[in-house]
Amino acid sequence: MADFFDPTLEEQVIVLVATPTLRKAERLIESCEHCNPEGAEIPLDNILDRVTGSDRTVTDYVLESPLKCPRFSREVTEKTLVEAPLTIGPKRQG
Repeated sequence: MADFFDPTLEEQVIVLVATPTLRKAERLIESCEHCNPEGAEIPLDNILDRVTGSDRTVTDYVLESPLKCPRFSREVTEKTLVEAPLTIGPKRQG
């Protein structure tokens, strides 16, 4: 059985995230671990999974440029913890 957190090289997907997609993700961020250490609990790559529709279990991201935290313009990378509204979670089926 394959390890959930360790996809093989053949299974791994690297996604280059272009600036327009980064801006979509950036609009979903309220703060980052630098300015809100207690509230920032979601890695940015989870937000990118949602914005790109990628499979979180096999996807890694390369950012065309770093994002900026909306509070103090600190650099945010794919592994930075962020705070985002709950409305971006998985869509519920009615």
